[in-house]
Amino acid sequence: MIDYRNWDATATAQAIKAGQITPYEAVKAAIDQVERLNKDYNAVSFLYKEEALSQAKMMTDFSPPFAGVPILLKDAGQDYADHPSTLSSSLLKDHLAAVNSHFVDDIIKAGFIIIGHTNAPEFALKFISDSHYRGTVPNPRNRDYHAGGSSGGAATALGLGMVPIAAASDGGGSIRIPASFSGLIGLKPSRGRTASGPASYRSWAGAAIDFALTQSVRDTANFLMAMQSQDHDAMPFRLPALSQDELITAKQGVKDLRIAYTTDNFIDDALSQEAIQAVETTAEHLKAAGFNVEKVHLTISGNDLIRGYYVMNAVEQSKAFHQLGQARGHQIKRGEVEDTAYLLAEYGKYIPAWEYSQVFDQWDHLAAKFQAFHEKFDFLLQPATAKAAPKIGQTTIREDLLAQCKDFSVLGREELEELILQALLPGTYYAPYAYIYNLTGQPAISLPLHKTKAGLPFGLMFSARREGEADLLAIADYLECHNYFMGDYSI
Repeated sequence: MIDYRNWDATATAQAIKAGQITPYEAVKAAIDQVERLNKDYNAVSFLYKEEALSQAKMMTDFSPPFAGVPILLKDAGQDYADHPSTLSSSLLKDHLAAVNSHFVDDIIKAGFIIIGHTNAPEFALKFISDSHYRGTVPNPRNRDYHAGGSSGGAATALGLGMVPIAAASDGGGSIRIPASFSGLIGLKPSRGRTASGPASYRSWAGAAIDFALTQSVRDTANFLMAMQSQDHDAMPFRLPALSQDELITAKQGVKDLRIAYTTDNFIDDALSQEAIQAVETTAEHLKAAGFNVEKVHLTISGNDLIRGYYVMNAVEQSKAFHQLGQARGHQIKRGEVEDTAYLLAEYGKYIPAWEYSQVFDQWDHLAAKFQAFHEKFDFLLQPATAKAAPKIGQTTIREDLLAQCKDFSVLGREELEELILQALLPGTYYAPYAYIYNLTGQPAISLPLHKTKAGLPFGLMFSARREGEADLLAIADYLECHNYFMGDYSI
């Protein structure tokens, strides 16, 4: 019996190429697991059973690296032509994608068989997955807790073995947060590493990128090599391809890589004591293993950065609603979408062009600061999240404050901004570092290096210089091979 909890995408591909299993058997095992578990976990929003089985049965070309391997896409911009593309919003419940996204084109080119789309928060705006339309996604390790977001459905599907690998995306931590909460590996690649477009080539102004959640470092590396896009000439930020030689060289020299770590609070006092202890303990273990490890203090105004990030979110949401309104012939009204998205869109109407442009100056100055930092250090080690997953039902985003406001349109710019901060900051406190690397474009990876006293997963994050994925994969491989990963989350 195929059990994807113990069989990664690389092993699945190898077994198919060796004739040990067929693509049909691989896909059927995934679909059987979805049908068995999804009623309790709500991870998969759309299942393409007959289509996927038919594709698997007809597959004859086994040369692509992941030929015949089942995969789930995320229902947030990973468009699959003539299939649902709802962004977990009832507003788009009947919407079908017109064309494939370029990222999905590359997934198909790599040989994967798409079996469905996973659940996410509405418009991928939250760090938990609990849209009013699609419902809450519980954690694969403990159903009383959230899986995280916005790639929560992907995390739970992977954690339960519905698939050996799950496509995801990250615009402010949306791969790394559920990886931390769910005990998985979550790489956010450098800006431009994977394909964007054609609907938007600068998703969230370049902050967002598509990739995957994985259960092994080799899957992360192999997926990255397959998905680093060189075929889409119009794509901005495109990077030179990584080579296998670069990955090998980085692995061989991993002990020479310099590690800085910090537990500084960039946003108020967000970090839990358990998060601080996890970083300190890992740093001591690495130092004892012979790594060059140094504690550092960084002067970064997270409160200013998060205000700028919300400005970007607001303008992008306002643009999206304007485009949807034009397509429908009338503008979106409150009640058609959740209050979080509607409030951001209302706030976005007040942002002048000079202020929006100024946000990207802020991002670039931050990127320059980290570029200088990485002349001395190869990595920065931090908590991936400030604490472990919140319990389902626990207040994380103050939607009650939004509900109390009967009419957003009567609020001025300052009042809207204050309401956004009051409502959304409690969620941001859960991941006070993650979004920073979306602004700078650097790669960062969450690794399952800690387990809380309650038995919950807790990830630590390594970030590197832009285009530094080879180094990140090298340190991740070292930690995995030397049994630093926490594989057992039983309480």
